[in-house]
Amino acid sequence: MKKVLDFVQRFDLLPRYELLLAAASGGMDSMCLLDFLYENGYRVCAAHYNHQLRGQEADMDEDLVRAWCAARRIPLCVGTGNVAAYAGENGLTIEEAARKLRYDFLNSVAGQTGAARIVTAHHANDNAETVLFHLARGTGMAGLAGIAPKNGRLVRPFLCLTREELAAYAKEHHVPYRTDATNADTALTRNFIRAEVLPKLCRVNAQAVEHIGETALRLRQEDEYLDSLAAAYLTELKMEAGAVTLPCAAVTQVPAVLRSRVLRLALDALGAGKKDFTAAHYDALAALCAGSGTAQLDLPGGVTARRADGVLTLCAHRRETPERVLLRAGETVRWGGFAITCRKCEKTVENSENTVILRGAALDAPLSVGAWDVRESMTLPVSRGSRSLKRLFAERGFSPDEREQTPVIRSGGAVAAVYGIGTDALFLPTDGESVCVLTFEKTAE
Repeated sequence: MKKVLDFVQRFDLLPRYELLLAAASGGMDSMCLLDFLYENGYRVCAAHYNHQLRGQEADMDEDLVRAWCAARRIPLCVGTGNVAAYAGENGLTIEEAARKLRYDFLNSVAGQTGAARIVTAHHANDNAETVLFHLARGTGMAGLAGIAPKNGRLVRPFLCLTREELAAYAKEHHVPYRTDATNADTALTRNFIRAEVLPKLCRVNAQAVEHIGETALRLRQEDEYLDSLAAAYLTELKMEAGAVTLPCAAVTQVPAVLRSRVLRLALDALGAGKKDFTAAHYDALAALCAGSGTAQLDLPGGVTARRADGVLTLCAHRRETPERVLLRAGETVRWGGFAITCRKCEKTVENSENTVILRGAALDAPLSVGAWDVRESMTLPVSRGSRSLKRLFAERGFSPDEREQTPVIRSGGAVAAVYGIGTDALFLPTDGESVCVLTFEKTAE
């Protein structure tokens, strides 16, 4: 496909004489990728990860990849893992856990084989779906830039192709593949965008997918350029253990369009990350720099901003977030500043300040305790619909540090309860149902 080869050359994606590791799920996209790399003479090995989510169907996916690679003498590495259990143990959604385990496996195989690049079959439709997903949630330019053609050693040579073009390639080249029935579940946001939103946009413009991809590429280039301009204002930034300093003038004299980027780069230098930082936080930081005298501002992640003598000091004083641990009936575990006892009872127990009551079925899936995630939400019995943990914490006046140290209980990866907030409506026990009782005792850390 000349279109792909031109795209590869444009972004320097596939070194011709180095070993490439192709991620092969058994679906149409990845099998076309394998065929393309093989037929175009690239040095290639393959990796397949069995998520153990679809039973015999998943095993048949693996069998297809094995047979195809064996017929062409392409080295294949196969990995497997219990995604559902991992999600429950680590407080992740199934999709998050699957992606984490899959990419951990791919990076491990690349290291073992000496592969120069990890190649995935993400295409133009995937990119358009990502852009629309970020747009609907609210995002800056980085989110609208979509999927990058190259990210470290991870490359995506099919971003120039639509799903329809890949289907035509599969038919013309007789590429075998399997279809994942879960992709038709429109209860999942990305599937809904794929099945309902994009087709309607293509009625407006038949080339909507391609145009979204082109726009995303331009935005990515502009985003990188604006970051380089912002970095030029950080020449006086100084770093020391747990803090960075910057003249307030380096912020106030920056063009408004670059101001939040300068502050973000300063926070990156601090190692604060981007979790839970919003436009409102950057605006508050800019206002702090524009003021006079001495003032202080508390920010997410245990970061404190202080203005004194015309200098902005950013300090990280957050405590380390405890690791997630499993909760089992009849056991007591330590998490952060709490000792948590888990027991199962056959009758209803009254809630108290230091007690969380769940339906007994919550123990059927892996039950765990860990820190909150900004992407999570829950439905309280007295509320109308789901609300983000971020909003619930804010309404109850939890400081950034308190949020990081508040136990979140998950069953099978779903938020079941949050200490000091309440129990999700789906996990409330009903009359006559056994219950899971969690007792929290504050301890010295």
